[in-house]
Amino acid sequence: MENKEQKLSIDMDNEALENAMKTFLADRTNGNMAKLMEVMKDARFLVPADFPPEIKKKIIEKIKRGEKVDTKAAPRMLPIIVQNQQGEFFAPAYTTKEQMPDTKKCPAILNVGIDELLRIASNPKLNLKGIIVNPDTDKMILHPQFIEAMKKFKEGNGQTKEIKMTKEQFEQFARKSCEWSIIPQMVYKTKADFMKKLDDERGKYMATLYRQPYGDKLPCPYSEKDFDVMVLNIDEKTCVASIELPEMNIAPQLARSMYIVWNPQNDEMHYFTIEQGQQGEENVLCGVGSNGKREELQTAPPTGNELAAILELIREEAE
Repeated sequence: MENKEQKLSIDMDNEALENAMKTFLADRTNGNMAKLMEVMKDARFLVPADFPPEIKKKIIEKIKRGEKVDTKAAPRMLPIIVQNQQGEFFAPAYTTKEQMPDTKKCPAILNVGIDELLRIASNPKLNLKGIIVNPDTDKMILHPQFIEAMKKFKEGNGQTKEIKMTKEQFEQFARKSCEWSIIPQMVYKTKADFMKKLDDERGKYMATLYRQPYGDKLPCPYSEKDFDVMVLNIDEKTCVASIELPEMNIAPQLARSMYIVWNPQNDEMHYFTIEQGQQGEENVLCGVGSNGKREELQTAPPTGNELAAILELIREEAE
């Protein structure tokens, strides 16, 4: 990366980008994606970085010997890579320094534009699954498909073009939008009303929610018969909705089942899913908080023990 980029200030205002991200994460339509790309093409990002291990060792040895390090001749720094529970690698990028957990722990923070961010994402030596923007809050993943679309967007001088997906890609994209964003937002926004409607309408209500990304013109592959909904009143403080989800279009990071826990006394909500694991790996118990942040909590408990494990997590959180 160019030295002039490394010297840029890490103090920045990315309000327009952050707003566009939140809009897209809440409603993942092609229109919102195009608006996000329009803002991204002029935005800057903060990327934690370090020298390659073998180079870093030589530089530290030079400093210890009291030798001067020529920063202009220094090799290109590499992003500090993070890994998720599935073993996938991502390069983190932040919209502001306030989004970073601790800037003092970073050997270097690079201030880069979208072109450099795309180069990082496409570097075959890094073997990245994508870029994760604001991993502690928005947790927005720029996956390879988005990165390729962004490159084409840039090549077209920012002109909005239709972003094409196969039928299978779109159906998985739509399903993830429901499970990661649309449904948890509805749960935390409407609370008791959500539980009442779910109890009254069961699979019909779930099919309505899963149909949202398809709009009025595209056929949705799911019907109310594909959802098995059970609402249980465990005690005076615990009402649980257990929902078995369609097998159709299941893929890693898509939910097999969903558990929504409501406390009628204080209107507190909790949202959990059992997500399909990566090939050859176990399924994962995940949760989405009221802040919209999705977390991979632990390996999914054995079949039949999911609810007990979830209620134990809620109990531990309350203590």
